[in-house]
Amino acid sequence: MHEKTWTFEAGDLVPEWLMRQTNCILRFGRDAVVVESSSEFQIYPATAMDAEDAMVLAEILDQEIDAEVEHTLPIKAHTLPRPMSLN
Repeated sequence: MHEKTWTFEAGDLVPEWLMRQTNCILRFGRDAVVVESSSEFQIYPATAMDAEDAMVLAEILDQEIDAEVEHTLPIKAHTLPRPMSLN
C-alpha cells in the first residue's frame, strides 16, 4: 500500500484530519513526521525523545468546559525517529 507522509515543525497546529479537537488547540511539541499506512497513522519525532516527553500539546480554550480529542484513525506514537530506507 502507498504511504502518505507529512512533516510538521514544533508549534505547528495538529490538523483535524489527524485528531479532531473540541475546546482545545493541539500543537506539535516538537518536529515530527506523520505517516499514514495500513489504515493507521504513525507519528515519529525528528530527533529521539524520552517516553515521558510530549509529542502533542493541548491548550484548553475554556476551563469550564471539558476538552475532547478524537483520533480519526488509530495512532501509533514512536520515541525514535523514523528509520530511513536505503532503497
